[in-house]
Amino acid sequence: MLLFIFLDGVGLGPNHPSNPFAKTRYPALERLCGGPLTAEHEIDRADHLFRGIDACLGVEGLPQSATGQTTLFTGVNGPQLEGMHISAFPTRALRDTIAKHSFLKKAKESGFRVTFANAYSPYYWTRANRRNRHSATTWANMAAGLRFRDFDDLARGRAVYWDITHELARASYAPELPYVAPERAGQRLARLAARHDLTLWETFLPDLCGHRRIAWSPVETLQRIDAMLGGLLETLPPQATLLITSDHGNLEDPSTKGHTYNPAPLIVWGPGARHFRQVNDLTGIAPAILECLRHGRPSADSDENGLRRST
Repeated sequence: MLLFIFLDGVGLGPNHPSNPFAKTRYPALERLCGGPLTAEHEIDRADHLFRGIDACLGVEGLPQSATGQTTLFTGVNGPQLEGMHISAFPTRALRDTIAKHSFLKKAKESGFRVTFANAYSPYYWTRANRRNRHSATTWANMAAGLRFRDFDDLARGRAVYWDITHELARASYAPELPYVAPERAGQRLARLAARHDLTLWETFLPDLCGHRRIAWSPVETLQRIDAMLGGLLETLPPQATLLITSDHGNLEDPSTKGHTYNPAPLIVWGPGARHFRQVNDLTGIAPAILECLRHGRPSADSDENGLRRST
C-alpha cells in the first residue's frame, strides 16, 4: 500500500530564517524530516528516508512543472526529451510519453488497485476541455483510464481537494463547498489510501504561494499542509508507505517569485522506503513506486490486508 503525495513547488533550501520551512515549527513535517524541511540533514533508514534529489536533470535552465512532472510520473527525462525545461501544461511529446509510461497506467495494468484522490470541479472541465489544457497529473489519470473524483465524492469524504480546506475554492468558484479542517482532510486521504494499493494526491498550494498567486502567506500555506499531514499520519495504517516529493523548488526561497535550482525533497516513510534508496533524481521515482508495489504484493497465502494467514 503506497500513498504518493505530490507537493508542487517545494525545494530544499538552507536552514535560514528567510526560509518559511525553517522560520516556524511544523510538527508533522519535522516528524517526517527529522527536523525542518531543509538541506542540512538526511535520514537513511530501512523504513524512513529524507534527502534531496536532483530536479535539473542535466538540462540548463530552471526546472519547470510540465517537464518535471512528466519525469516524476513516467521515469522518462522530460527536459532531455524536449531539450529544455517546459512550464505549465505538457506538450504533445510529453503527453505521448505520459500516455505510454504513466506509473498509474503501469500499476493498473499490473493488477493493482489504483486511484487519484483529488476531486475535480465541474468548472474545471468547462475551462480545461475548451483549450485541452490539462496538468501532467490529469493526463496521467486519463492514460490509466481511472475515474475522476468529483464534488459528490468530496461530500461523501471520498476525495480531497487540492486546496485541502476548500477555502480558496469557496472564495472563488465553489461557495457551496463546506469548510473541511486540514486534519480531517488528512484523515480522509489516509482512509482512501487504505482501500487501494496505490493512491496519488497532489496540491499546488506551495507553487501558487511561491508565485504569490494566493492571499495566504507561506507560513499560512505550510500550516495547512502540515495539519493535513498530521491527520494523515494519525490515521495511515502501519503497513502503508508514504512518499512525498516535488517537481522543483519555489516556496523555500521568498526572494523570488520564480522557481529555484534547489533539489526536490524525497521523503519516504514506511516499510517500502528501502525501494527508494537508490533514487537520486526525478527519473527514479516512478520505477521505485512500481518496484515497491511489486514487492509489497500480498502472496497467495496472505489475507486482503497483506497479513500472512495462520496455518
